[in-house]
Amino acid sequence: KEKKKKKEKTEKSAKALERPASVGHAATDDFVTSAFNLYETNQKLSKQLSDAAGSVSDAGKIKEELEGQMKEITGLLGKSADVMKQAKEITPATNSMKAVKALNAGTKALNATKEAIPGQLEAIKTQGAKK
Repeated sequence: KEKKKKKEKTEKSAKALERPASVGHAATDDFVTSAFNLYETNQKLSKQLSDAAGSVSDAGKIKEELEGQMKEITGLLGKSADVMKQAKEITPATNSMKAVKALNAGTKALNATKEAIPGQLEAIKTQGAKK
């Protein structure tokens, strides 16, 4: 029973979020682009961390980058409500729905990154202790 649970968890985390297409609303597109750039950068850092041997020497650099990402995420999440309000006012409504959907994807990417960072920082600490 426990093995099955573990497998489900890895499958879930392995499913990468997909960057939505541009919706033609500058504020929305900028937000989504920033969110997914952060998310994709974080995914690359995750790969570096899982390659333990290669990343011990980069640990300090990765840690700085993760801390910087956390600040960026906080800033972007702070802006998300304003951008969402603008997106809901876009006409025609079909464009507004696309923008809201894209924003939701961007917010999801930010939250996924935000949730991943503490574990990544912990992995760096653990690797540092193994040195």
